[in-house]
Amino acid sequence: MSIAKIQAVLDFEGWESPQFRAKSGLGRVGLAGFLLGCVFGIHLGLIGILALISNDAIPHRGLLLQWSVYVVALSGFHFSEFLVTALYKPDSVSYDSYVINHSPAYTLAALASWTEFWVESAMLARPTKFRAPVFAFGMALVAMGQFFRSAAMWTCKSNFNHIIMEERDQNHRLVTSGVYGYLRHPSYFGWFWWCVGTQLLLCNPICTVLYALAARDFFRKRVPYEEATLVRFYPNEYPAYIARTRIGIPFVRGAQIPAEMIAASVAAAAAAAPRVAPTASPPERAAGVRSSKLD
Repeated sequence: MSIAKIQAVLDFEGWESPQFRAKSGLGRVGLAGFLLGCVFGIHLGLIGILALISNDAIPHRGLLLQWSVYVVALSGFHFSEFLVTALYKPDSVSYDSYVINHSPAYTLAALASWTEFWVESAMLARPTKFRAPVFAFGMALVAMGQFFRSAAMWTCKSNFNHIIMEERDQNHRLVTSGVYGYLRHPSYFGWFWWCVGTQLLLCNPICTVLYALAARDFFRKRVPYEEATLVRFYPNEYPAYIARTRIGIPFVRGAQIPAEMIAASVAAAAAAAPRVAPTASPPERAAGVRSSKLD
């Protein structure tokens, strides 16, 4: 089966019922949620069983545990994408919010990952394929990536969108609090490291490198474009925001903003910041002395 045919299946092509033909159809959304839940539940249960059984009781226990953790992380990621969209953007939630059918490139990447894992597992001895430190590091990256991705979506709420806006919505607001106070693209940061982590978790050397390069190239194009758009939306705020935050993805640079524009934005932000008058120190209060700045 070709990638095009797999993508057609993921896009529900050929279904006659309007509930499955439309992206927002309840049939399509419900079936996808049911299947994701089954995959998640089966593998989560398998993790519990494997954790209680000794290594000698089940052949290839380590590989099964490795695969099950990966599938739980993958299915959990796709469900969380839908959940946050449903919570904060109910008018636009649809089957596409699961991001299962993201693109042919995404489908190809997933298939390549699965193929490498099982082919190498069959060809290599178990101790060679499974490396506990690499697996543990991959789990840590997956957890960190999922945290930043989910935290970004929860922080943005209705301001979050999977698609870059070309024109500013009148209700859209620039979010700079929470995780956005440190990273200006925490959802991208989380997704990048989550992707790399899934391949380390599977101990896939080839896909680890390919995933990192592909994700980096994707964000090297997307981040500057998105930042240029946000500068157009928020010319007095976003340049200053760029100056005090980071991207956090290796070799990915943001939009090239003129230094004078950044300086003007920083100055404007400083001038707009609320000034808090200092209170009198304890000795001054005791002596009944008023602070000159409060006069």
